[in-house]
Amino acid sequence: MNSPRRRAREVALKALYQAEMIKSDNDEALNQVLSESVFYPVFEALARDFLKSSKAKEILSGEVEAFVPDFSDSLSSFPRENNENLPLQIKAILEKHFPGVTYSPDSDTEIKELCKKASEKASKIEPVEEFARQLTACATENRTSIDKLLGQTAENWSLERMSSIDRCILRIAACELLHFPEIPVNATINEAIEMAKKYSADRSYEFVNGILDKICKQTTLNKVTRSGGVSQKRKPEITDRDAQIS
Repeated sequence: MNSPRRRAREVALKALYQAEMIKSDNDEALNQVLSESVFYPVFEALARDFLKSSKAKEILSGEVEAFVPDFSDSLSSFPRENNENLPLQIKAILEKHFPGVTYSPDSDTEIKELCKKASEKASKIEPVEEFARQLTACATENRTSIDKLLGQTAENWSLERMSSIDRCILRIAACELLHFPEIPVNATINEAIEMAKKYSADRSYEFVNGILDKICKQTTLNKVTRSGGVSQKRKPEITDRDAQIS
């Protein structure tokens, strides 16, 4: 199973790539990706499970298919409701599709359980959203300096010659190397390699690995060591295996 950080990196990558392709705002693209690929599938599955297990007569006799997309869209849209407000939001959607269900004592336990599960699932997803927002904001704020560094490091490869997906992968990884001291260098590079293998051309991961390796050798990186200290200009061990600490 993907770690929260790995999922967040992929979300940030998709957001930056989408924003670049359609010339949209990075935050707007990020909200769309979070909604469609992270939150929506979770709440859709929750809604279908609820319908399958419900014994409420209002639901059994209602138009259930319209409920699922409405429930999923509402709970996935941004800005999202706070978890404390989810019960009221959920009850409003239920009452919209199944009039009277929220007033029925027979369905009270089912609805409370649905609200509890929705809050729990939202809480579990929040670390993915938080790190994706941190990465996207950092990459956006420091894009000029990061692009300059990438252009200098790539030598014969200008940013314009790189594929859009490789540019976005490198921006995210460079952002981590320079601005996230708590993340080990090898974890950042390994994850960038894996994203290149998954989303880019066949041998793009070699290009990505090479650029990030040069950045590490040519740039002073402040990275937190396991003992809690700070190591200047750490030279990472570059491998193709999954990062174990990310």
